[in-house]
Amino acid sequence: MEQIGFIGAYDKKDLLLNIAKIISKLNKNVLIVDATIMQRLRYVIPKISSTPAYVSEYDGIDVAVGFMNYMNIASYLGKTNLDYDVVLVDTDNPQTMSSFMVQNSKINFFVTSYDEFELQRSLEILSVVQAPINLTKIVISSDMENKNHDDYLDYILKDYPVTWNENKILFPDTDSDREVTLTNQLIKQINIKDYSSTYKDGLEYIVSLILEGIIDQSSIRRLINRKV
Repeated sequence: MEQIGFIGAYDKKDLLLNIAKIISKLNKNVLIVDATIMQRLRYVIPKISSTPAYVSEYDGIDVAVGFMNYMNIASYLGKTNLDYDVVLVDTDNPQTMSSFMVQNSKINFFVTSYDEFELQRSLEILSVVQAPINLTKIVISSDMENKNHDDYLDYILKDYPVTWNENKILFPDTDSDREVTLTNQLIKQINIKDYSSTYKDGLEYIVSLILEGIIDQSSIRRLINRKV
């Protein structure tokens, strides 16, 4: 089981659903763990249990909401161990950073816009990190080429044991992409085809990093181009 961490105060639920959809179409079993404070996926994914923590299915993807560790998820499912190929952990707080041992993930993505709230919350989220952690930036912005914002992010984290992957992943914050996301929420399906080419390029690159050594990027590109 490969764990992939998605760290940050930014609302990542739809990004993770899109990534998980592509991975599932590549014949990999994938689980999303919403380990955030707000647990926004609780309001998107159909609830099938009266318990505050549950696992539900959404367009072919399993989503776990309200759990603090893998042992509790496995117990809920009646298993001793989880048998997913890939687990995407969405965290925005120090507690679940620790309980899911996000620092030990195969890859950790740091997802943010340049909103001051999100940037300052990043300091709290990473406060539990003691050993060096390598992060890949995923930036959602309408001004993707503004280096001043990026320099500021580096500055506020300069005293933290963070090293950045040299490749930054940029997603355009556009009305058209937001409209696709809202439509997906309305119809309760995950459609990738109508997103902008820049958005789909970002998804392709993220999935290629997650499945590196397992599935080549050209196969991922062909899948997305077939209009997932």
